[in-house]
Amino acid sequence: MKHPLGMWMLDNAELFRYAGELRCMREEAERILLSGDASAFLAPLFREMYPESTIIASSPDQAVLDDAASDDPALVKDLCDIRGAVYEDISIAVSVLAIQAMETRELTGYLFNLYDSLIPGGNLYVSFPSDDRFVFSPMKQEDAWYAMDVKVRIKRYQPDDVLKALSMIGFDIRAVEKDEAPDLGTVFSIHAVRR
Repeated sequence: MKHPLGMWMLDNAELFRYAGELRCMREEAERILLSGDASAFLAPLFREMYPESTIIASSPDQAVLDDAASDDPALVKDLCDIRGAVYEDISIAVSVLAIQAMETRELTGYLFNLYDSLIPGGNLYVSFPSDDRFVFSPMKQEDAWYAMDVKVRIKRYQPDDVLKALSMIGFDIRAVEKDEAPDLGTVFSIHAVRR
């Protein structure tokens, strides 16, 4: 993996340990969606767990898709703006470190699209850096977690806000986990199931 996000994923694998728990959430998964730049680099993990599944990586960055496909040649690449992408018959949708690049209005639409993509009973895994303080958190310039010389605009969402949005859209919340990362701060991971 030559892409900085891929290298960052390898260096920070502990943040994604919950992705492995998806194996016991559904015995079979015909179609798996890895939504966003960082999520695409989880393709080898999901290929190992679900060797017969169709795994789709969606990202607006061709270099990310090409690098992820170099580790999984069977990966289906979809170059697109993930905020507007809707798929069919997805069993598992994974969105790792993607929503913090979205404004609140974009986040709600994105979560609705993930809901529409999943089959009933389909699993959603979302992780994002959070602001532990209960204050309004607008989009701010921060050092990128994968390259300190790169600046990115991110919003640190409160976990309660994301949980409420998921519940209102039609997800049942199954688990909420929290990790501390040196570059990202607090990272929340949510497992939800489409009703």
